[in-house]
Amino acid sequence: MLNTKRNQFVSSKETLSERYSEVLNLLVADYIATCDAIGSRHLSKKIVGRLSPATIRSVMSDLEEMGYLSHPHTSAGRIPTQKGLRYHVDTFIGQGVLGDSERSAIEEQYRFPEKDIRSLMLKTGKVLAGISRYAGLVATPKWEKTAFKHIEFLPLSRGRLLGIFVSQNGMVENRVLEIHEEVNYRELEKINNYCNASFLGLTLEEARTKVGKELSQARQEYDALLTKALLFSQELLTKIETEELLVEWESQLLDAPEFSTVERVKELMQMLEEKNQLLKVLDSCMESSGVRIFIGAESHCEAAKNLSLITATYKQGKQVIGTLGVIGPTRMDYSRVIPMVDFTAKLVTDLLNQTL
Repeated sequence: MLNTKRNQFVSSKETLSERYSEVLNLLVADYIATCDAIGSRHLSKKIVGRLSPATIRSVMSDLEEMGYLSHPHTSAGRIPTQKGLRYHVDTFIGQGVLGDSERSAIEEQYRFPEKDIRSLMLKTGKVLAGISRYAGLVATPKWEKTAFKHIEFLPLSRGRLLGIFVSQNGMVENRVLEIHEEVNYRELEKINNYCNASFLGLTLEEARTKVGKELSQARQEYDALLTKALLFSQELLTKIETEELLVEWESQLLDAPEFSTVERVKELMQMLEEKNQLLKVLDSCMESSGVRIFIGAESHCEAAKNLSLITATYKQGKQVIGTLGVIGPTRMDYSRVIPMVDFTAKLVTDLLNQTL
């Protein structure tokens, strides 16, 4: 069984009777498949001979009073609330298994190795989106906690350098630096040698702190070359993004019936623009292993209150370094998406430890 973490802010821990649970889970499954309100007569065809339409109607009425279902004004049928969807996921979806064809389709996407972690993460976002048919999310590793491996400055043109920062876990960042002085190749070689000797094994956070301390000392000692080395390093280290949220194929969400109104499209666009909110949710998932499921408002992300988010962490060695997942309508096919996200996270972890 998948380790699907139940979020601590889910209020209901009610246990429904077998009859109520069956009716609710059948209704949710049909709603997920059709996006339509489900009526008692429709469900009675699936519970032939055991429950009459009148009994099912009574159960549905009770479930509505208990907060598991709601009753759209324009329909005689009912749809699940956030509470109903949560009950369905917790009691019915836990043993979801990824099909062999989807497993093979995901593995096929990773047949050719990537040159660095960011390329792997970009591919992963596309894989998640392509297989799930929702939007794929990947939070790249946090640079502050990443150990330094190599730094190099290369001349581009007059007054411009290319700064390259490589971490020990394979992440690479390139930044163009504007400088206001001439630097020859011999000076650049000395600067590169100094920086590599000084920063090896330090995290980005530690390297930034060290540059700040040594820069003032170098200026006091009138060491021109060392001052250049530290100034170049300071500018490069400052420009490196600490973490990035990659969102792939978000336009696919517009195909869902839930986003047929202008209001819902505006909500979706707002959510995609406010990446920092989503990034905070993904960061919170790094504190525990396994799959995390946020249905609607459970994410505490206002922009995603009508969406569901399925996440899992990926590791390098024993350290959790990032989170990936899928975001889509609350009427998501949880039985397929949950094992898909879980499998992809484990596959990415294996690739990080094998090839990068």
